[in-house]
Amino acid sequence: MIEKAVVQRMQTMRARPWTRTYADFVFGAGCVIADDFEHGEDLEMGCYCVIGENCKVGNNVKMGNFVLLKPGTVIGDDTFVDSYVKSSGQNRIGSNVTLRFNATIAREVTVEDGAFVAPNVMTIYSTHENVVKGGTVIGRGAYIGTNAVIGPGLKIAPGTIVGALSFVAKDIEQPGVYVGIPAKMLRELAPPQEGSHFRPGP
Repeated sequence: MIEKAVVQRMQTMRARPWTRTYADFVFGAGCVIADDFEHGEDLEMGCYCVIGENCKVGNNVKMGNFVLLKPGTVIGDDTFVDSYVKSSGQNRIGSNVTLRFNATIAREVTVEDGAFVAPNVMTIYSTHENVVKGGTVIGRGAYIGTNAVIGPGLKIAPGTIVGALSFVAKDIEQPGVYVGIPAKMLRELAPPQEGSHFRPGP
């Protein structure tokens, strides 16, 4: 049974039963969008997306299908949010960011400008002892590989590469290539130049 509070919150949102196009906003069937949603120009949103209260996105943001943005999520310009991406709320997603299929952005996580988060990446908000450790930061221009897991409350240095299937268990202070469980440095990398961001190959 859906809790009464959830039902009341859903009633403040407007359901979109079919695809509609505006000069700067295209969205697909079945989207549920909070009335206070703010967006820039050239937003495109797929089908069955849910946008919570107090969410904001910038210019030229593209979203796939079944995207979930919980309340307080803010996204910058020129960012791609793939299908089934989930933000847990109070997130800050920068500009020129790529969030690929089924990535989970835990509560209070920040993804800085130019970062690339590969499919099925999981960020974590609390420990196994239910100790909340929000405030994870994925640094500018970082690359987080497929199925990687980032522990709660951690900082990933700008320009860092985390390999697929790795588990980040502590802060990464020096940019480099990190792989394994737990993730360990293979080699150092120079910090990214200002304004640079990760660009996936063809």
